[in-house]
Amino acid sequence: MMSKKEIHSLVIALITILLFSSTQLYPQSEEIPSDKKKSSPENILSNNNYLLLGFGYTTGYMISHAKEVVNLRGLNPRTYELDINWHLNNDNVWNNFQSYPRVGVFLAFHDFENDDLLGYGFSGGISFTYFFGIPSDFNFHLKGKGGASYLTKPFNKSKNPQNMAYSTHLNYLISVGAGISFKIQKQMEIQIDGSMNHQSNAAFLEPNGGINYWAIALSTNYFLDQPQFKERNIPDLYLTSDKKTRWDVSFSWGISSMPYPLPGQVPMYGITVLRSWQTWRFVAFTFAAELERNGRAVEITRRINPELDVDPLRASLLGGIDFLMGSTIFSIQIGGYVHRPFVEKDDVYQRWGLMYNFYENIYAGLSFKSYRNSADHLSARITFSF
Repeated sequence: MMSKKEIHSLVIALITILLFSSTQLYPQSEEIPSDKKKSSPENILSNNNYLLLGFGYTTGYMISHAKEVVNLRGLNPRTYELDINWHLNNDNVWNNFQSYPRVGVFLAFHDFENDDLLGYGFSGGISFTYFFGIPSDFNFHLKGKGGASYLTKPFNKSKNPQNMAYSTHLNYLISVGAGISFKIQKQMEIQIDGSMNHQSNAAFLEPNGGINYWAIALSTNYFLDQPQFKERNIPDLYLTSDKKTRWDVSFSWGISSMPYPLPGQVPMYGITVLRSWQTWRFVAFTFAAELERNGRAVEITRRINPELDVDPLRASLLGGIDFLMGSTIFSIQIGGYVHRPFVEKDDVYQRWGLMYNFYENIYAGLSFKSYRNSADHLSARITFSF
């Protein structure tokens, strides 16, 4: 079996080979003579997105947000990451953001330090970076990532009973952070980020304490073409049209686990009515009312006290923020229960959502509901907007 040092060396070598191969295969643009640049409309205002290749290294400090994962406190996880990004540079993104954001995909290898307990992780997903101002030699940015991970050593009663952080090989990954970007060459940049990172199975199966850690990341990105970003002198649709308001009616369906050590999963159904008011170019405030059927309440009662009638409905009010990103909406909401006969976990929860406008006024997406220190469920959602 390979040692930990050999595994790290192999991962770095593979990522280096992939980066080098990609830069050699990608055709570089020829340098345009200075006398032709002035007369070329494409050099006055380009509508081409820029492709970047990057490599990142992350080190973190693991926190124990619940008593079942107190044995993870103080671990220093490390991540090696390969990134492929497209820095958007066109009229549509300028109209939406008055800036040029970056979207991409990533592949990563995770070493959680205590491999006897947590094993290793492999992940992949999408990323989004918002730059404050036009990208230049120095910028502040916000960065978010989401995806899936494969973790090698889930909880097992006989083989790995101490790992209460995750109990399935497949898990979800989310990372939210901020940082700085600065150029060291015309086509090379360095990024330094601070972030909060989470991996779990979104309450699909217990135990599911989750892997949570604060982290600092250092990454380098290489533009395959020399970038040029400029302010666009085009009509500003945000200033010339009314701010958007929406009524949304959403139907959701998800699966949640029974509390450990009870085995099994249960369905969760819901309907949500939401009102949204746009207050800034890509920000809207929301207020919503939601009614859910808690399948866990029905199943727990059936197993423990089958003669007892239970009301599985739970109603709540929510307030939050929508980030309007063209056809995509990313939402964050805080909710509180106003009706919940079957009480479990906290009275207040948070919900994270991502939905895409795939046809006229119809959106489809996912939402993740969680409490202060535990997940409730992940659900698929269909939304009709008016």
